Amino acid sequence: MRWIVPWTAVLLCAPVCAQESSLHYKIQLEAPGEVSDVLQYLNLFQWQKKNRLTPELLAREVSGLPAAATELLATAGYFAPTIESELRQEQNTPVVYLRVTPGPQTLVKHTSVDLQGEINHDLEKLARVNERLGRRGQNLENQPFSQSSWDEYKKRSLQILQNRDFPAASLLSSEASIDPVTAEASYQLVLDSGPAYVFGPYTIHGLSRYPEFLIHDRVKIPAGTPYSRSELLELQTELQNLPQFATALVDVELSGEEPYTAPIRIDVQEVPLHRVNGSVGYSTNTLLKSELAYRYLNLFNRGWVADSRIRLEQREQAFEQSVTLPQSRSDWEHRVWLSYLHQDLQGLDSQLYKTGVSRLKKGEEIERTFDLQYQIENRRFNDGSEERPQTLTLNHIWTQRKLDNRRNPRNGYLAQLEIGGASAYLLSDATFLRLYGRGAYYHRIGQDGQVILQGALGETFTKSPEGITSDWLFRAGGSGSVRGYDYQSLGVKSNGSVIGGQVLATASVEYQHPIVKNWKAALFVDHGGAGEAWHNLETVTGVGVGGRWNSPVGQIGFDLAYGVDLQQIRFHFAMGLVF
Repeated sequence: MRWIVPWTAVLLCAPVCAQESSLHYKIQLEAPGEVSDVLQYLNLFQWQKKNRLTPELLAREVSGLPAAATELLATAGYFAPTIESELRQEQNTPVVYLRVTPGPQTLVKHTSVDLQGEINHDLEKLARVNERLGRRGQNLENQPFSQSSWDEYKKRSLQILQNRDFPAASLLSSEASIDPVTAEASYQLVLDSGPAYVFGPYTIHGLSRYPEFLIHDRVKIPAGTPYSRSELLELQTELQNLPQFATALVDVELSGEEPYTAPIRIDVQEVPLHRVNGSVGYSTNTLLKSELAYRYLNLFNRGWVADSRIRLEQREQAFEQSVTLPQSRSDWEHRVWLSYLHQDLQGLDSQLYKTGVSRLKKGEEIERTFDLQYQIENRRFNDGSEERPQTLTLNHIWTQRKLDNRRNPRNGYLAQLEIGGASAYLLSDATFLRLYGRGAYYHRIGQDGQVILQGALGETFTKSPEGITSDWLFRAGGSGSVRGYDYQSLGVKSNGSVIGGQVLATASVEYQHPIVKNWKAALFVDHGGAGEAWHNLETVTGVGVGGRWNSPVGQIGFDLAYGVDLQQIRFHFAMGLVF
């Protein structure tokens, strides 16, 4: 005997109203693990948490348990279960006993798709679609039947047609045939491709503040090219990434008659021209801090973004002004800037002036930056001596982010490599080459634990560090580096101050485990340092414990660290990822 099963969502009725006299009850479930997970969706389990049943409603629910559980298990491919339910009173507490023997789970043994419509007149397209449909069907065969896999199979099969050439494709019929004797299922679909479409011209809607060329420069879909959903999504992503738009929607309007064209409709929602942000806070690296930022999004009516930012901290003060040009058709973004940074750290009072241009290209995972910048630094040491180095540098930064979640990663890695330098023959006081790399690796352990490995390695190749601005040398210590030691306290001692060295090496191992909602406890060991050269590099160790809060804006960390080599305790505060 074969059954034809019309699948609908399983909806179980709730009580008409909550009664004033509710009761606590227990459930004793005897069922295999995978079946037990499915049965958790029964009303009996859901209402247990809400404490809303009366004795009468509980008795009625238990009497209907076999039918409800049978219907629910069918969605997971169990069509011949044996179910027993019983309600007992034990020590003045109702106890529901539910015993389930699920029987064999139905497996998908055959899938087929019948294609109708215009696609049958194009053998190349027909072969391509059949090959993709065949692969999707093979992935399901000999796998357990479930309502969700059946629904997903229908959805994905139709999308294979709709994503390319045939956006008007439709599902004519679908049937899941179940044989309870052999515990086998067969899927049959009939799809109508409809006509093949080509892109038509595009129209823009929602622009009032910003120039149209911001969108024109990103549309790379010539009219007359075959329809492709992926090209629409790619354009939509590019527009959504522009700072001028809060949202962007790119879709087509299909003509029902020949010629079958798909004009593109672009809808955008603009953001205001001006934006002002301010913040106050505290960092163990630079103590109390405040920041004010202003952004204007249409400089010279060219869609250029002007940013002004001032940051005041107890140990650092900074100002930056920049102008960012929209991405070109080659996807490169260009930026010019000038900045000022004043630091008073570890006996070194530094004022650093910068100006430069950069060229940036962002991909889904990889980001590349080229920087040309000129720096002048005024350095004053504890003994009263001063230096005024200058450098004209060219630098390349390559960054890759491969994470399961950028805000709160559980698995994946971050990696960044830099190479840059300067020549004494070109507006620089020294010739040098700087290589630097850093990374972080996230690995989930079991259901809850996580190990995080971090490291950094760098060297500045030069005859002498004199004449090199501090940006191109290395110091370590503090949050994000070697905890248990003061910020930027690990480096080269000179003139009563700690200055940057030519080499850097740091490493960290941290284990995190959840303790309460959105909070984790952490154990860590940090090791490393910065110095003149590898042969005399003095590394130190820090160990400690901490807490991590996964806030809406990113992870915030609190650490209590012990500097083993100096036998000192330091508190550290950090927010966000490594970079």
